[in-house]
Amino acid sequence: MLSHLLFMRHAKSSWADPDMRDHDRPLNERGRRAATAIGQALQARGYAPDTIWSSDSRRTRETAMRLIRAIPGAQTVTYLPEFYHASPRNVLDVARRKGEPDAGKLMWLGHNPGWAELHSLFSGRFDDFPTGACTVLERVSDDDWLSPGSWRAIDLILPRELEA
Repeated sequence: MLSHLLFMRHAKSSWADPDMRDHDRPLNERGRRAATAIGQALQARGYAPDTIWSSDSRRTRETAMRLIRAIPGAQTVTYLPEFYHASPRNVLDVARRKGEPDAGKLMWLGHNPGWAELHSLFSGRFDDFPTGACTVLERVSDDDWLSPGSWRAIDLILPRELEA
């Protein structure tokens, strides 16, 4: 049974080329540092994901790669085009089709406004959810894994709090 569910918004992306398609925008330098710092914080706090389901945009791919480089051990990353700018309903539909992983910690990596809405839906909080934000939820019920009542928010990691 899955023990933790994490929602992470991609790290800060570059707007250096205004003609670039949104899907193709890379991380900027601040985003690269933040993604690494979030990965290190997840590892240090015992929340490192075993599996990441990510949007297939360039900035989410880069975020995922920086996370897993900062976390020792093997993680699995699956890129899902359906997560690109998905609404919470679409994310939950995709998750229902994929099914609950057998065990461990699962991260969903994507974009606002959907990820901020997922954070609010599952945590009951209406925090700012900036780029690089990561909500950590702990399983509190064996009921439906996609029910917000099955989870309790235990941490909200923000890149600005990790900057030295």
